[in-house]
Amino acid sequence: MRVRTITLLSLWSACGGSSGDVMPDAAGTEVTPDAPSCTGLAKLDAISVDGEPIPGRDLTLSVADGEYAVTWSVPSGTLSSKAGASVTWTLPGDVAVHVAETLSVTAEASAPGCDGASISTDVTVNWPDHLRTAVIYDTAVTGSQDVAEHYADFRDIPAANLCGATATNTTTIAMAEFAGWLAQVTACVDAVGEHIQYLVPVWGVPYKVSGQVDDLVNGTPTTVSLDALLVFGHRGDDVFSVINNPLYQGGDSPSGTYLPWVAIGQHRSEIGSLFLDRYYLVTRIDGADATSAMDLVDRTAAADDQARMGMLDGTVYVDGNRGLPHPSEGGFGGYEWGEWNIIGVENVFTGLGWYDVVADYDGAEFGTPPAPLACPDALYYAGWYSLSNYNDVFTWNIGAIGGHLDSCSACNIRSGGDWSAVALQRGITATFGAVNEPYVAGMPEYDQFFKYLTDGASYGEAAYNSTVLGAWMMVWVGDPLYRPYPAK
Repeated sequence: MRVRTITLLSLWSACGGSSGDVMPDAAGTEVTPDAPSCTGLAKLDAISVDGEPIPGRDLTLSVADGEYAVTWSVPSGTLSSKAGASVTWTLPGDVAVHVAETLSVTAEASAPGCDGASISTDVTVNWPDHLRTAVIYDTAVTGSQDVAEHYADFRDIPAANLCGATATNTTTIAMAEFAGWLAQVTACVDAVGEHIQYLVPVWGVPYKVSGQVDDLVNGTPTTVSLDALLVFGHRGDDVFSVINNPLYQGGDSPSGTYLPWVAIGQHRSEIGSLFLDRYYLVTRIDGADATSAMDLVDRTAAADDQARMGMLDGTVYVDGNRGLPHPSEGGFGGYEWGEWNIIGVENVFTGLGWYDVVADYDGAEFGTPPAPLACPDALYYAGWYSLSNYNDVFTWNIGAIGGHLDSCSACNIRSGGDWSAVALQRGITATFGAVNEPYVAGMPEYDQFFKYLTDGASYGEAAYNSTVLGAWMMVWVGDPLYRPYPAK
């Protein structure tokens, strides 16, 4: 026989009495029962969030366990359970496409006879740069995929973000072939997701397109940078003339004034609807051969380590050629304008005071009298001008970046005597130049580029924030995610 014990309080409650009401004791004397304890709700003072807040990933949400029931609510995604002191929240996969988004999660606690308690916390959800990166290799070139995988291993880029495409030539794609090649690439990138912002072609992938874009001056079809067209994604095969680069930020070298650099995600969130398509930052991992390209990845890894510790060191070399005193400001695209882009590099770094700066403005280049004959411990370089020539006087430090303003500084980035090609062979970490006659207007604003790097931009962001013309001649060799000053 089961015996059920019923207390006076439970009987009183069963008959409609409640805590705090007057009730009779066993002798018939009226007494007031103790109010239930609600102090346990005070434990609901914080929500713990464990896991990486990346779209599609799982986060563990928890509160201190106590004598109360918990109900959870989130704006999107799915919960393993809507109740309990600890639940799993699977983040939605369609958020933070361009920039980080903040999602709020709420825990509500309740206990019988007590007022409820509620607490919320914000979770910032974002895709880290390495997951916003797609790597492009040529499926028909032995070693190209090896370079892609080596770079992906360094940056922890998922295998799904590696995109193979095939071209009939490893250097230059003809206009008739370009649309088909581009379709291979964009189909893969689209399958990865709309959040992709960086595209990294590697050794084996062509870097020029012929016959697609008309020359800036004479209007006849010319050969331009494939990477500069790839910036426009699906629209790349519909670009037939030079256009203003939509990612460019304004700057003025003589006065040393520049608009702040803008991250690619912010650019896309602001201009995407206007141009009805996505834009990408495109810089490549390249070199004389597959082994050289993988060596470039290894140099970048060493530079990354130095950068994180704030230990990048060396000398800044600036090589103008218009003489002293400095020329008048000049108009956009003129020689004086180009010289001021070089002069501005000296001004940027002397203003910072971080490194020694060696600047020379006579007509001779470094390595040729009366200019300095050697450039040891070079960290950064900006200069001009001799065509398709590299004076072999630089010793490149870890993390070195440099570009030479001439009409063929990167016509052949894999062999020959072009400045960027030889600099890569000599150990530079990143370089940039023109694949064909760019005119001065087609080159980046060197001072603005280095200014943005020192302000905390990635190599890819600084590259395109500082280049006025789009769909034109520039090829940027180096890891787009390399950020020399991450603490900034």
